[in-house]
Amino acid sequence: MLARFLILSVLSLFLAGCAGIKIGIPTTSGAFISAPKGKVFEPIDALDPRNAMVYVYRPANQWGYEEVQAPTFFIDSTQIFGLKSGAYSWLELHGGRYEFYARRPMSVLFLKTIFDVPLEVEGGKVYYFRYSEDQPLVLEELVPNPADFVQAGPLQQVPEGVALRELKNIRLDEMGLYYGGEAYEEPRWAPFFTYPDRSPVASK
Repeated sequence: MLARFLILSVLSLFLAGCAGIKIGIPTTSGAFISAPKGKVFEPIDALDPRNAMVYVYRPANQWGYEEVQAPTFFIDSTQIFGLKSGAYSWLELHGGRYEFYARRPMSVLFLKTIFDVPLEVEGGKVYYFRYSEDQPLVLEELVPNPADFVQAGPLQQVPEGVALRELKNIRLDEMGLYYGGEAYEEPRWAPFFTYPDRSPVASK
């Protein structure tokens, strides 16, 4: 049985590599193994003010603290971070449309897609997404226009006021990243604008 499991694991990783998908193996343990220990939430300035900031957080609860492996999040087939109970992370994105989804890990495999949603962001704006499998919010009780907020399974886009009330008790566990697509990936600390320079070149 163990040998069969290992063979399937290796085969899965090999096929992912052949397809050119940037997908590794699950790396984030659940809060049962290691609770988030980073700093509590602090807003982050965008590396480039023309980009959008996206915060994704997960309120802590007993069910989440019994989890051995945390779900892993992806954007455009690129693995970005795991999200354990009581943690948050972030993405800095160029304005545009992306495929955003999370998958459930089991040992070294990803076995189930938890949600899959097109994520459309506008440069210069800030977005907040709440992830909770067992305690979702009833947006109809919080906002007059719930249809304007993205909802996909346990993932809910929430207003800033709602997010900030919960985020004050939530800790950073895995660093977020800047993602501008295949052509524009840069480290988070890069001290320059990340859009291509399209200024005209002066003729000699």
